[in-house]
Amino acid sequence: MDDSEVTGLLEQLGLTEYEAKTLSSLFRLKEAEAPDVSTIAQVPKTRVYDVLDKLIKKGLIIEIYGRPKKYRVIDPTDALTGLINKRKNDLKKLEEKAGSLKNLIYSFESTSKEEGEKIMKVKEKNDFIKILSQEIDNAKKSVVGLTELNQDNILLHDSVKRASNRNVDIKLLSTVKGLNKADLKSFGEAGVAIKENDHGLNAFIIDDQKLILGLSDFNKDKAEYHFAIWQNHPSMTNLMQSHFQNNWKKK
Repeated sequence: MDDSEVTGLLEQLGLTEYEAKTLSSLFRLKEAEAPDVSTIAQVPKTRVYDVLDKLIKKGLIIEIYGRPKKYRVIDPTDALTGLINKRKNDLKKLEEKAGSLKNLIYSFESTSKEEGEKIMKVKEKNDFIKILSQEIDNAKKSVVGLTELNQDNILLHDSVKRASNRNVDIKLLSTVKGLNKADLKSFGEAGVAIKENDHGLNAFIIDDQKLILGLSDFNKDKAEYHFAIWQNHPSMTNLMQSHFQNNWKKK
């Protein structure tokens, strides 16, 4: 690993460019005066003392008093371990903040009321799955679906299982192309009820109120895909519920 790779790794661990260059140079020099560090690290003399002070505060180097004053790097293993641990702590704090933000965003969603219908179009099949998964993640009581479960719909699999783990009642009428017994077993273990039915639809009813219906044939490659979302539209929702129940009783 050359100096540029070491410097790059140190930057990934949270150091600035000048801090990374300075620390990398001290790994080789072990102990040196500031002017020597400036030369080897290619850090301007007007900046090197400030950079050295910051590395001291981070516990990565030690100031050796004397005339002239020198700077000594701590054990490389300790230095790298310290940087990694700090990075982990920073990421943990960021994750906690993101969790709080996520809860705040969900609280906004729960207070907003959607009415009527929306016809939407997306360019990728997976974009429809992402939107559908978001709606399932917001389900409170029930989800019934007519869909196709396959290896490509990982986001759908995960959102359905998460909803079931929240004690949301999940029932799916589905073709199960490409799924093996282990895949189907995992749904059963998660509390998802599945009955095989080759219906050719992409439709989900959330909490007996919201209907999400794929209008395009998602089994074919298209330039764009269309789907509709009906909120509080009893006639459409009841029609699809009735179709679902009639097919569910057949198996």
